[in-house]
Amino acid sequence: MTEPGTHAVAPSPRIRPNAGTGVALAHAIGREIIRAGLADRAFIERSTSGFEEYRQLVGPWTVSLAVKVTGVPAAVVRELAHTFARGEPLRAFVGTGHEEVRALIDLSLLTGRGHDGRAGRTPFHLVRHSPPVDLTDEEFPVRLTEGRRTESYNALVQKGGSGSPLRRTDCVELSPEDAERYGVVVGEEVRVATRRGSTTAPVWVDPALRPGLAFMTGRPPDGTDANRGARRAGCPIAGTVEFQAAAIRIEKMPVEKTPVVAIRR
Repeated sequence: MTEPGTHAVAPSPRIRPNAGTGVALAHAIGREIIRAGLADRAFIERSTSGFEEYRQLVGPWTVSLAVKVTGVPAAVVRELAHTFARGEPLRAFVGTGHEEVRALIDLSLLTGRGHDGRAGRTPFHLVRHSPPVDLTDEEFPVRLTEGRRTESYNALVQKGGSGSPLRRTDCVELSPEDAERYGVVVGEEVRVATRRGSTTAPVWVDPALRPGLAFMTGRPPDGTDANRGARRAGCPIAGTVEFQAAAIRIEKMPVEKTPVVAIRR
């Protein structure tokens, strides 16, 4: 499992929202829970405060808007709402950032699972979605999300048929479609470029990734200061812009040619 960026929902299939859209996805799920009559009204009235303000906050986050912003299909957004309302856990749902966690707490309050037993009412958090700063475009068309793996962390693959194993955690992960688009294969070294810097990494192809979305672990590239300061405030490549939502492009590395030496007889 990947945190953040990979989002597993039991028993639903894995989903990968666009980086930096966890709060938006949570709001869309909350709106759908309210719309479908799945909210625990008795619990809300008895044990919470700020529900009307929360309802107004999530009101604009229709399923169709969530699809455009998060990239998650409409059927999956609705399934997530019903899954959560049934009391089933959403594992690694929207990431581990502070705002995402608060948005997830709101869903717990909405469905009657968020009261900690203390006297008084638990308030809804009015968390607003902040869109990514580093937007994709024709020059940098891929959205890079960063995180760490909590399972299969030491997965190995033989690199290029050689005896040197390749750790998945050292790779830039691409969708099969993007790997084909760039003409790269598993284990091939590529350059990962942002608007502020670049690094190199071998490729891993992950069928669960959607086209236009890439993933790297939190391992800082050599020569960068990505570990300094707040992790959510730095680019995985150059240590600037948003750490979990950088726009990148993938570049094939030039093939080194062996010089031909002419031998005179």
